[in-house]
Amino acid sequence: MRIYFLSARNLRRNFFLTVLLVFVAATFYAVLLRQPAAVPTAADHFPIVYKVKTKEKVAALTFDISWGEEVPRPVLDILDQEDLRCTFFLSGPWAAKHPEIARRIAEDGHEVGSHGWRHENYSTFSDAMIKEEIAKAHKVLVETTGQKPSLIRTPNGDWNERVVKAISEAGYQTIQWSIDSLDWKDIGPQESTKRVLDRLEPGAIILMHASDSAEQTPISLPHIIKGIKEKGYKLVTVSELLKYGRGVAE
Repeated sequence: MRIYFLSARNLRRNFFLTVLLVFVAATFYAVLLRQPAAVPTAADHFPIVYKVKTKEKVAALTFDISWGEEVPRPVLDILDQEDLRCTFFLSGPWAAKHPEIARRIAEDGHEVGSHGWRHENYSTFSDAMIKEEIAKAHKVLVETTGQKPSLIRTPNGDWNERVVKAISEAGYQTIQWSIDSLDWKDIGPQESTKRVLDRLEPGAIILMHASDSAEQTPISLPHIIKGIKEKGYKLVTVSELLKYGRGVAE
């Protein structure tokens, strides 16, 4: 009879211990499930990115600037009115010549990326020259904007595997685009707007220009922004876009 009593007591003790362990495990998993999804790291992206693989209606509006001061100002005014933050790829010589505009880009909350130094195809440069071009531009961009860029769009969009490898070794990630507005060809505001909206998809990176060679950009930009918003999309910087999913090279 005594042996039976001890066995029952042990059973009760084991039962309460089991309940306690189940409660602790359930609490742990409940907390774990409430955690946000892991943010993709650089290792989750290809060395060169054209767009991001995501189902979210989000896209990045980007601008290249290599020369001039007439177009950048109205573009910045429009983005300020729309309360948008975008990514600007600035060439080193342009930033050195127009430090006040480069500074405003950063002060307005936009992301600063590099567009290199000389506006020449990197595939014609040696690895050492590529890294030198990036380093020269980096120094000026840090001095004029206060930001430390880690994204680069190569001049003319030119690249090959060797170029991208050299860029990665220089501490940068190559960013291209999935939608070209062709504003640099001055095809007309309506046509540029149509090109962007017809090709818009989740994770898109949109190429536009704020150089003086793209005189029609300030005209088409408000229509492009309006159309993107009407389609239910959110516009973010490239770095923010890369957090939504895997950056792909296709």
